[in-house]
Amino acid sequence: MTDISILISNPALAGASAAGLLLFSVWIVSLVIRDASIIDMFWGGGFAVIAATCLLVSENLSPAALALAALVILWGTRLWLHLFLRWRREGEEDFRYQRMRAHHGKHFWWRSLFTVFTFQGVLMWLIAMPYMAALDFGGPAAAPIAALVGLAIALFGLTMETLADIQLTKFRATAKPGDLLTDGWWSRTRHPNYFGDALFWWGIWVAAVATTPEVIWTIYAPALMNFLIVRISGADMLERHLIKKPGYEEYMARTNRFVPRIFPKRS
Repeated sequence: MTDISILISNPALAGASAAGLLLFSVWIVSLVIRDASIIDMFWGGGFAVIAATCLLVSENLSPAALALAALVILWGTRLWLHLFLRWRREGEEDFRYQRMRAHHGKHFWWRSLFTVFTFQGVLMWLIAMPYMAALDFGGPAAAPIAALVGLAIALFGLTMETLADIQLTKFRATAKPGDLLTDGWWSRTRHPNYFGDALFWWGIWVAAVATTPEVIWTIYAPALMNFLIVRISGADMLERHLIKKPGYEEYMARTNRFVPRIFPKRS
């Protein structure tokens, strides 16, 4: 009984338990439908579940903590919905997971629990640490103005990511093979949705530290998300595919890779 009390009273442990239960359930579903790519939509959904769980078990219900958790829940829910709708449209397992399935053969069903679901669950928990730790320590914001600045940065990042994704969805609905999206947010950076995502997590960290200075050590979390977005599963991977498209090198020459230009170059 004592162990259970410790588990449900500690936001970080409660968040880990919630994420583990969610991703194990999603893994079971992936076996039934033979589609491991459903994990993608639960990347955002998992963060929302962790934030909601931490909020339920935390005794820190200060306005700053509530705003912090609410923003993460909003970010995660939006990303879940966006990727769910994309998954419904595409109707087949993403090529990344098809390659993994072919590589592991008949062992993929159980290996995917560790190489896909558990791995992403651990990353999720590590990146969620700033707001989990802030909710654990509790108390009013130590630096209210800095907390507002962090929340504003996160909100701007969320808005940018959302608008870029909406523009991308509309483009894909009418695009012909070989077409490139190069206007709007995409005229300022080649990856506005990823930049907005990175900005969101830096804002969350700033707000968490302003709320609870003791969690400054969690700076690794937004840095890790930045690394994943740029080097592992985001910009680099996408550009290896897009570079084959006619006109993409010209687009690269006039458009920043990640940080947006204030004034985009003319074609």
